[in-house]
Amino acid sequence: MRELYKNILNSVEDDHSQNIDTHRNSRVLIIDGLNTFIRCWSSIPTMNEDGDHVAGVTNVLLSIGYAIKQTNPTRVIVVFDGKDGASGRKKIYSGYKAKRGKNKLRVNRSYADMMNVEDERESMKRQFMWLTEFLHNLPVTTMIYDGVEADDVMAYITTHLLKEGEQGVLMSTDKDFLQLVNDNTIVWSPTKKKIYNTKTVYENFGIHSRNLLLYRVLDGDTSDEIPGIRGCGLKTVHKRFPELTEDVKLTVDDLLRLANEKSGKVKLYDDILKSKDQILMNRRLMQLEDPELSGSTKMNILTKFDEVPNSINKLNFMKVCLKYKVTDKFTKDIHGWLGATFGTLIT
Repeated sequence: MRELYKNILNSVEDDHSQNIDTHRNSRVLIIDGLNTFIRCWSSIPTMNEDGDHVAGVTNVLLSIGYAIKQTNPTRVIVVFDGKDGASGRKKIYSGYKAKRGKNKLRVNRSYADMMNVEDERESMKRQFMWLTEFLHNLPVTTMIYDGVEADDVMAYITTHLLKEGEQGVLMSTDKDFLQLVNDNTIVWSPTKKKIYNTKTVYENFGIHSRNLLLYRVLDGDTSDEIPGIRGCGLKTVHKRFPELTEDVKLTVDDLLRLANEKSGKVKLYDDILKSKDQILMNRRLMQLEDPELSGSTKMNILTKFDEVPNSINKLNFMKVCLKYKVTDKFTKDIHGWLGATFGTLIT
């Protein structure tokens, strides 16, 4: 049975042909809601009959539907960043995502002459509200908590709430989630249309998923403005720390011990030892194995997780489609699409 389970991880499609008893949490697709929304809103020029940009709604739902078909989950949870979600990490490092608010997020260039910055801000806000209406009529669970980033909620579900034999499928373009990949957790990349399991993580990085966090700690994260250690690119880490390629989990202490043992041979090892405080800070900012959540937040997540999702409400979903004039943006047979896509989920 254990070998069968590993085969499912290597190729999710195999499960379609396997006769396996399932329950609601057998395979939980956990979606990075804001990541998905921003990606669709900013890159896809879909508009309704009134000429309003609507991709932040329609293509998010299509993306979720496509992920369901590819990963065959028994349940779907969509998690959004809460208000001031990054505040916890900003207390650790003030530069964390410091420029995010200053960078202008622009909608697809097809709208360059149609929408100014204020119009785009209103479009994003409006579509986000529309999206919540649609999700309310689908058999999915939504989570959002003030002061908490979606990454931590998603990680907490996979590392603390799923039981033995249950699988988490994390959907995001954020590479931070790859550190969680193991026999019970895989990652679906909606842009690469690819499943990351322990095998594919190793094929892509040459580092075992157990130790991917240490590589990321050394390399830093430009998207979150977390500084790395100069010279610690992937090829250099392979050469200087071949231990990270092995299926043996290493800690920061192990990394520093290895650098100390090799100190004086190559300048990089000395630079790492001098950067101990930064490395420890980076790990705290980037690690998702044990999310720093308050007791009340953990209880709220557990309570929501234990709730039975709503059944699909096709009639109300159609009413919302008509309300925002997006009925034709999903499929010609929207009833059939809803049933085929969301009707397979266990409620």
